[in-house]
Amino acid sequence: MKTNKLITWIGGLCVFMLLLNACNDSLDDTTFFTTDEMTIIGTLESNPEKFSLYVEILKKAEYYNALKSYGNYTCFAPTNEAILNYIQENFNASSVDELTSEEDIKWLQTLVKFHTMPSGKLTSSFIEGRLPDTTFTGDYLTTSFLKGGGIANVEINREVGLDQYDIRTNNGVIHAIDGVLSPFVDAVPAAMEKAGKHTIFVEAMKQTGYYEEFSVVYNEYGSKNNFTILAESDEVYAQEGIYSFEDLVARISPDDSNFTDPDNDLNRYVGYHATKNFLYTSDFPEDNFINTVLPRNAIKSFKTDKELRLNETETGTDDTWTSIITAESNYPSKNGVYHTVDKLFTIFVPKPKHIIYDFINDQPEYQSKLIRSHQKVLSTAWERIRWFPEKEVRYLQQSKNSNIGHTVLDIAGVAWFEFDTPVLPKGKYEMLVMGNGGNNARAKFQIYWDGEPIGAVYDMTTKASGMGWPDEILMETRGWRLGYEEYVDNNGVSQAEKAGNSRFIVTKELLVPEQKSHVIRFETIKSGNSPMDFVEWIPVD
Repeated sequence: MKTNKLITWIGGLCVFMLLLNACNDSLDDTTFFTTDEMTIIGTLESNPEKFSLYVEILKKAEYYNALKSYGNYTCFAPTNEAILNYIQENFNASSVDELTSEEDIKWLQTLVKFHTMPSGKLTSSFIEGRLPDTTFTGDYLTTSFLKGGGIANVEINREVGLDQYDIRTNNGVIHAIDGVLSPFVDAVPAAMEKAGKHTIFVEAMKQTGYYEEFSVVYNEYGSKNNFTILAESDEVYAQEGIYSFEDLVARISPDDSNFTDPDNDLNRYVGYHATKNFLYTSDFPEDNFINTVLPRNAIKSFKTDKELRLNETETGTDDTWTSIITAESNYPSKNGVYHTVDKLFTIFVPKPKHIIYDFINDQPEYQSKLIRSHQKVLSTAWERIRWFPEKEVRYLQQSKNSNIGHTVLDIAGVAWFEFDTPVLPKGKYEMLVMGNGGNNARAKFQIYWDGEPIGAVYDMTTKASGMGWPDEILMETRGWRLGYEEYVDNNGVSQAEKAGNSRFIVTKELLVPEQKSHVIRFETIKSGNSPMDFVEWIPVD
């Protein structure tokens, strides 16, 4: 059962949420502090001319003591003027006291949780994209600098600005905002439809059945779905001579109107526009592929200093690519985010390229912070990782290690574990794997590719002398290569300077006859601890 995904996220927030969800505000006038420094509540109350109405909302929602308690929170606090405008517009009320119904209180509770994060974030952490942690509703907030540089011009969720910022307190930080943030209610398709700028693409989603699929917020196991949709706006379609859904059909699928058929060209076209990852523009890979909802197809992502290029042709002459229109992108919703592309975005067949697939950093559960470092979970918590027999396993994130993102899957005591790979373009590759090895407590594995054994035994107990480290020529003859110099630990020591971070050559001739995802399995020959970092594929001419 994958219910532990949701349980894991909630469990990590249990102390705060116990206070948030208290039926009665029994802790009124008490705190967990012995210091005289002010908490978030103390700071808000000491500035009634700006925050008195938000304090009223906190009390009415019975969350007053939560922000009075020990912790480190970020509180986006709307000003009195912002709250008055909000309740007038949304409740036809002139004071917080008028909000008394059960429905009103429930909405205020959602409002407070949406305005609160479980970690203190100063504006120095604000980027063009999502903030590094979720709110207590499980949603990401975004910050944008499209109105100009500087914190004074930042927008939260593309809808409110900062009135004051970086107000430090004993239990976190307050950012005063000049509007009330609207909690995410709609799934991505509904959010796009309400915005009204992508009507042709929205109709294409409806006709193909993807509107319904992309509208599912939680899956059957209770875990949250995440979708990123790249869509042409009506304006972009018009530049391509497409002014209606019928025009789009005539361009993409003129001879087949069975749009719900997975083999239909329009169905494939829409499926190619989405991924099951949660990607703001800042989250797109620097130089890698993104799996799409359309099976066996991927989007090639490449970032320059100035732009994000999708599906660059790489011919060397008059190369073309698709870009994201920043001013019309990074719009979040309850189960994902949508972006606007600048031209007709058709299915692209990429050339083979060097791909590094990190066993942890490239997993959606890591990217969405659904599973965090040192949390032990069953394999069912991961969508693309499995092991047997079932047991709780964790990943580690330690700056003392030179691993990518300092993360490894810390697995031991299993008969096998396996991963789904990203979509690999058709071609011929070398395949290498890297884990933290070099001592007798490590494991030995036979590696399998789509059910077939491949390469020699991966012996993680091999020491420097056995692999010929650091002599690159000798290492090559023994089936090893140095780690990468660009990945370093907190002391600046790279993988290449550590024998235990050497890469094992699984094979130099991996044939991939068609573009698709594959399964890599590690079957245990000798049991032992196995901190796994990444696998990579290097094109062979």
